[in-house]
Amino acid sequence: MSRSKLLILDANLVIRLHELGLWTAVIERYEVRLARTVVEESMYFEKDGQRIELDLTGDINATKITVFDVEVSDTKRFLAKFDRTYAEKLDAGELESLVHLDQSSDDLCLASGDAIVYKVLGLLNRADQGISLEEALQRIGLSVAGLPWLCLKAFREKYTTEGQQDFIRGRGLRK
Repeated sequence: MSRSKLLILDANLVIRLHELGLWTAVIERYEVRLARTVVEESMYFEKDGQRIELDLTGDINATKITVFDVEVSDTKRFLAKFDRTYAEKLDAGELESLVHLDQSSDDLCLASGDAIVYKVLGLLNRADQGISLEEALQRIGLSVAGLPWLCLKAFREKYTTEGQQDFIRGRGLRK
């Protein structure tokens, strides 16, 4: 059976899945793709006052996750679509991931904990490619009580709608 494709945009969610003990379940059920920048930012997290190291090398070497890079020229071209209100809010991992999505012919879903990602998807009429961590977990039969706001479907919907409204109002895209 082929796994659904999931592009996790930020180190936040990689770390959150490790904290919840759900990383292995997610990479078994989804084809996870990570920008190299996200891998580099996902080195450790703090739990109960202790630093817990993350090493994704084993998952990468076992091809349980796929790491990708994008060309600087492609990144610049993608970023040039947006006005400052959008462009300045995108960090390197989000930008790399959005460029990858833009170039890919695969059916990808993007999960993030950052509002700007969902706003970009709404602005570019790609709302159907956004997914919250809550929704991603539900699709594979997992649920977690007490997820933070930035992991919820309502968060994704709010900021996707804001991006769609910006498009209607003529904001967000460079003129």
